Amino acid sequence: MFDFFNSVATGASEPSRSDYQAESSGIFVVSIGGSLIVDEQGPRVEAIRAFADAISSLHSSGKKIVVVVGGGKTARNYANAAASLGANNFEQDLLGIHVTRANAMLLANAIVESYNEVVSDVSRVSELLEAGKVPVFGGLMPFFTTDSVGALLAEKLNATFVNLTNVDGIYDSDPKTNPDARRFDEIGYNKLVSLIVAAGSRPGQNVVLDIACCMILRRSRIPAAVLDGDNIENFKAFVNGYSFTGTMIKETNGEDEAIAPVAAAEFGAPENSAPASQEHSVEEADIEGVAKDKKPINRGKKRKVRTYVGNLDKKSIHPDEIDF
Repeated sequence: MFDFFNSVATGASEPSRSDYQAESSGIFVVSIGGSLIVDEQGPRVEAIRAFADAISSLHSSGKKIVVVVGGGKTARNYANAAASLGANNFEQDLLGIHVTRANAMLLANAIVESYNEVVSDVSRVSELLEAGKVPVFGGLMPFFTTDSVGALLAEKLNATFVNLTNVDGIYDSDPKTNPDARRFDEIGYNKLVSLIVAAGSRPGQNVVLDIACCMILRRSRIPAAVLDGDNIENFKAFVNGYSFTGTMIKETNGEDEAIAPVAAAEFGAPENSAPASQEHSVEEADIEGVAKDKKPINRGKKRKVRTYVGNLDKKSIHPDEIDF
């Protein structure tokens, strides 16, 4: 009770509570971009230590934390090298998975409460949490990114999904090249899917979240956030329910509407800027088939969905990476 008098006397005030209150089971699945763990100079030892300290602190306060670590630029470099040596996409992904697990081991070794090895069996996550451990995952299988692994774990655990990356949220265009790029404070599941679908899926792609991850979030209405991974205090504030800077992914008004056709303008490029050979349109695509939700969306109605697979650097949502 004396904390109240101390705060009045010193003029200090408690941080404001966030408008978002976690609707999960008190479990947080944290997907950490590989570039936050290893950069061009090598492992970011101080950053790894900061992540480990924050996770241990949250764990000590009663939060249940699961961590998934990506491959970042290192994985993309290996995938590109493998491709130049004749490896196909499947083989490139396998190589990337090994990189994610090496990154995951670095972080797991720094977290006192972590399990003693990188976990690769999703079915064990509940048992490890109940044992008071912090399970740390890398990649699991080709094509399935670490963000998708994180979303799948969040779905299994009825948890909140947190994506820690190298920007402070989801933008409507590349904030590094467009000073007028707008960050979404919150975004609905359908809007998120419509943003991501234009980027396609290929090894080492360079967008905020991959389509599989977004579809998992949407089908189970998983609460999620995209935050700047270099701002550890902001990450802790979000998990503890205080105000934070980032993008909240949640159900919004109009979520029952079908996915809107993707507007190229949302990706910082005019609609006709992609050469015909690089533009693939799915005429009269059945949105119900795309969504694959248990609850059909506008059954019987059709929409045109246009995806762009060329010049992704010019049409990327923002410079964050998708890790394997």
